[in-house]
Amino acid sequence: MNEFKTIIRKKGISKTITYTILIFIMLLPVIILHKPMIGSFKGTCIATNFKELQKCSDSGRPTTIKTTNIYDVSYNYIVDDKVVGKFLDVDLEGHVILTLADVATADELLNKTGEREISGHFNSFRSKVFKDTLKKVENDYIERFALESETITTEQARGMFFPYLLNQYDGEGFPYIIPVIIIGIIIILLLFKLIEGIKMILKPERFIIYKRTMLKNEENIEKASFELQNGPYLFQNKNVKITNNYIFDLKGYRFTYHKINEAVWMYEQKIKRYGLVETGTYLIIKFKDKVSYTLTLNLTERKKVMEILRVKNPKIIKGYSEEAKEQYQNNITKP
Repeated sequence: MNEFKTIIRKKGISKTITYTILIFIMLLPVIILHKPMIGSFKGTCIATNFKELQKCSDSGRPTTIKTTNIYDVSYNYIVDDKVVGKFLDVDLEGHVILTLADVATADELLNKTGEREISGHFNSFRSKVFKDTLKKVENDYIERFALESETITTEQARGMFFPYLLNQYDGEGFPYIIPVIIIGIIIILLLFKLIEGIKMILKPERFIIYKRTMLKNEENIEKASFELQNGPYLFQNKNVKITNNYIFDLKGYRFTYHKINEAVWMYEQKIKRYGLVETGTYLIIKFKDKVSYTLTLNLTERKKVMEILRVKNPKIIKGYSEEAKEQYQNNITKP
């Protein structure tokens, strides 16, 4: 039985590592985008001064800026040769918050007077369009200050610009709640698999499956373990081992085994993609207690395994037909 436990532990280690990596991969977007994700659940942040603006930006929340000073910087956002947005200078206590708004919103804001509101979410200046626009606007302001004989340095002028773009064009914020729910569900499912992998390491005996259920009391367990470890093997590949008395199914994270002399029906089943193109063939082995093994084998392997089963079980039903199915139903163990 120790050989069985060793196999289960190895599968458990592999499973634990695999699902730990998958969980980390699923958490990466949450780690990278944690601010806007968390912020999207907190509602809109209101900024009426620069200190509030910084807090809104740090929180990652969709933000509404209230100010009396909104200016056109004369740069458009063009998609497929069509103007779909305008860049604005939203001035808050002398700081420039470069903002992208759709054309209708931009025109409405520019035509109004007094206190106005503009809402959006913050983007870094990573895209080429945003970077180029920021650079052009900065240079325009620096040139204007120079012409107006303003006593302000280039660095001071650039320091007036808020380090994030307020993007109104894409709406008030990405609906992170949907991907968060999806990621959460996936992580929960992965956690179940991870926990199962840990259990396989700590209590491998619970994952040795004989016939239909977890192994509890199989008289020849030591004999089965000895055969798995020492053979002789009538057939073996990375997923299946067949000894004189047992078939061991080792594929994936599974470990099940069954006695050869309890196999009562075997047949080949063709795999078809979209019901049209044949992509392979399975070997199906059914046992008298209703357990079924589906083995993925090539033609040579299938012939060899079928010959072993035929020799070991001369009365085994061969091939699929309605008559064979009825015969199998009559041979299986009654519940």
